[in-house]
Amino acid sequence: MSFDLKIRSGDFVITQSKLQTVVDSEKLIQDILKMCLTTAGSNPIHPWYGSFLSRTIIGNPEQSSVVIQMSKTQLKNSLENLKTLQTMQIKSFQRVTPDEQLGAILDISIVRNKIDLRFFDIKIKALTKGSKPITSAFRVSTI
Repeated sequence: MSFDLKIRSGDFVITQSKLQTVVDSEKLIQDILKMCLTTAGSNPIHPWYGSFLSRTIIGNPEQSSVVIQMSKTQLKNSLENLKTLQTMQIKSFQRVTPDEQLGAILDISIVRNKIDLRFFDIKIKALTKGSKPITSAFRVSTI
């Protein structure tokens, strides 16, 4: 079983002076968030890690439907990279549980916020390789 430090609102979670961790499906949800919200190319050691989501959305003059379709494609590509990363971890004998692995992407929903058009609400529904349904949701700003 692998683990990662628990992050909430960009900060590590500390309870009773101990860093909290995430495992299983909770880790996969966090891995999806990190992959989607990290700008591809921002990590010089792993330039493939992340997505071009922010570059697709920020300042794009296209109609909402075009931006949404482009964003879905970017997210799907990033999630496929996450699956590849998990396969490489397993091949290097890192123990990764089935609920920590992305099995299938069920749906990617992107909706422009009706109150403030600068925001897009994104929801990713997926299945772990252990057949557990998960949902990861976040908001992206165009500014």
